[in-house]
Amino acid sequence: MKIRNFWSSIDQINFILILILGLLGVLLSYSVNQNFLLINKHTIFYIFSLIIIILLSQQSDKNIRRFALFGFVVLLILLVSLLFFEYEVKGAKRWLKIYSFSFQPSEVIKPFFVILVSWGIAQSIQGRKYFIAATFIFFIILITLVLMQPDLGMTILIGSTFFCQLFIAGLPIILVIYGLLLIISVSIFAYFFLDHVKNRIESFLGNADTYQIDLSIKAFKSGGILGKGPGQGDLKEKIPDANTDFIFAVAGEELGLIFCLIILIIILSIIIKTLLKVLKVTNPYKIIAISGLICSFGLQSLINILSALGMIPTKGMTLPFVSYGGSSMLATSILFGFLLSLTNLKNNE
Repeated sequence: MKIRNFWSSIDQINFILILILGLLGVLLSYSVNQNFLLINKHTIFYIFSLIIIILLSQQSDKNIRRFALFGFVVLLILLVSLLFFEYEVKGAKRWLKIYSFSFQPSEVIKPFFVILVSWGIAQSIQGRKYFIAATFIFFIILITLVLMQPDLGMTILIGSTFFCQLFIAGLPIILVIYGLLLIISVSIFAYFFLDHVKNRIESFLGNADTYQIDLSIKAFKSGGILGKGPGQGDLKEKIPDANTDFIFAVAGEELGLIFCLIILIIILSIIIKTLLKVLKVTNPYKIIAISGLICSFGLQSLINILSALGMIPTKGMTLPFVSYGGSSMLATSILFGFLLSLTNLKNNE
């Protein structure tokens, strides 16, 4: 692969924005770990992520679909296998323990599923109606497995992205309404039958322990406009999951409001730039796929940021390409790789 051909074919602005977003995550990872001399795990994950993004961005549409199908089947098997393992974190079976590393299949399966859903919907638009039925079956299987972990936040994210794709495809609005009703029903079920979900909602409503949210909001207030400086914050030592779920609060305390706004502007710029790109696409499969991928990225970013600000109940969800975590970085790099491939000039039909 020639560098000149790579650079001339991809969406250059989005690629630069993705690079910067990842670099901001690297900066925050050093701030959290207070180690400015040695290369840390997050930096290694970031470098590997860039390699994945570059390699995927040069693949043809057909290869992307093949890769998505293979990845989805493998990860679906891993999701089933989680039910038989004893490894738990905070009462949830979401991770596979591999030596000193933990791998979360439900995090990584999202971009694969988006591609397959797009292909299924596109085929149904062309008259192959059984594709949409198969798509719904796999959707139900997937969210059932994720909910059994249990992981309500990921279930809502996958479900919302799925029905966003249906809406973009112009399928009957009644299907979208059914989808919304399904998500609401699942949420109500989770509240009454899953203790950790109930605790988070009660905490959000002020009827239970609000320790995490109180510290997060305190971190934003103490950081002010310019922050205390990298590594100078003290609340990150007290906030549980500061380097993942509450990385935005760490950014607020140590680097201030301006840095948080820069993160928000970059995320919004990636979303807006991608949506503008969609307006020029005529292939139904690509329109649905690009919209689904950017919807997944945007929703996950929104959920993480709003949770850190105490505006919605905490969901235990990472900030894409910024939060620490190999599974999250891998999932986001695959998503961005797919996105750059679908908007690649050499793949235009």
